[in-house]
Amino acid sequence: MKNFLFVVAFLTLSFSKSEYYTIIAGENIAAVTAMIDRLENTTTSDKNAYRGALLMKKAGYQKTPKDKLSLFKQGRLLLEKEIETNSKNTEYHFLRLIIQENAPKMLKYNTNIVEDAAWVKKHYTEVNSDVRSAIVNYSKTSVNLKL
Repeated sequence: MKNFLFVVAFLTLSFSKSEYYTIIAGENIAAVTAMIDRLENTTTSDKNAYRGALLMKKAGYQKTPKDKLSLFKQGRLLLEKEIETNSKNTEYHFLRLIIQENAPKMLKYNTNIVEDAAWVKKHYTEVNSDVRSAIVNYSKTSVNLKL
């Protein structure tokens, strides 16, 4: 019984970057919500950056403009704070690039696209293989990130 509880706890708290990038690239709102909830219980140091990007993605699925804007702002604050604290983290620049390239223009959240694309292009070989794979896949459809 003890081993079973450990396995259940481990699976609940485990985090897969590969799974995360599959979810953020997809269109499944239930998966986005579930990953946000899972991130609440993880101990990964990247938790706030990941949650921030997912909250901004989830904002696009809200029904009212007020809810969309509120959730987007909440996510933006989390991600921007992480970038401010860890400005050399390539993965955070990649997350912001994904969001800024896909955010509606009216939000005016697009001022870092060129610099983030350049940063990611220069440093993507330094990240782990799951993130590198996500970057390469994203670059195939990105307007600004060409590898």
